[in-house]
Amino acid sequence: MTVDEIIDRLYSLPLAEFTAARNEAAAGLSGEDRTRVKALRKPTAAAAAVNQLVREHREDVDTFLSASAGLRDAQVAGKGSLEDATRQQRDALARLVKAGGEAVRQSLLAAAVDEDAANELLAGRLERELEPRGFGTLLSQIKPSARPARAKPAKRDDREARAKLNEAKQELSAAEAEERQARRRWEQTQNELDKARIAFENAERRWERSRNSSS
Repeated sequence: MTVDEIIDRLYSLPLAEFTAARNEAAAGLSGEDRTRVKALRKPTAAAAAVNQLVREHREDVDTFLSASAGLRDAQVAGKGSLEDATRQQRDALARLVKAGGEAVRQSLLAAAVDEDAANELLAGRLERELEPRGFGTLLSQIKPSARPARAKPAKRDDREARAKLNEAKQELSAAEAEERQARRRWEQTQNELDKARIAFENAERRWERSRNSSS
């Protein structure tokens, strides 16, 4: 079994079995392979749920990502019906959340607007939830009526068009500010989580050494 196959197997296991299985797998390896496996971090509960979802419902995940790409085309390039694209993505997301639970929603939405995030999701090796990023996130927060519309006939009142443009700018500025605040809160939470996880893993290693020395 290759190292990549070992890693895939570890991230397919029930969460409670991960640490012991990782340590056992690392003990059977040497050199860089051992270091690589030993450095694997136990996924969060939400990340584990996403990894399992990708393995058990890959076709539905692919459908969701395809629908999300269609929605981006409709939002940004005006390709196709925005209403139809929105409905298709919403229905695909609902099926996945029903299958994997509410915990998978954030990572799915992050993958919907960012190709790199989508590739991480499809790999099925997430250690933590994906964080929404990219301009697509802002587009999804702007109300449909406030998004800049495609050019209208010249007879349309210019003052009305300018008012809608100003409204859209305000919506976008508010969304940007909200995203920055959310990102700062998220980074603070992740730092605290990392510290807690490191402390737990150190305690776990001490406990294992104590158990081995007493046996």
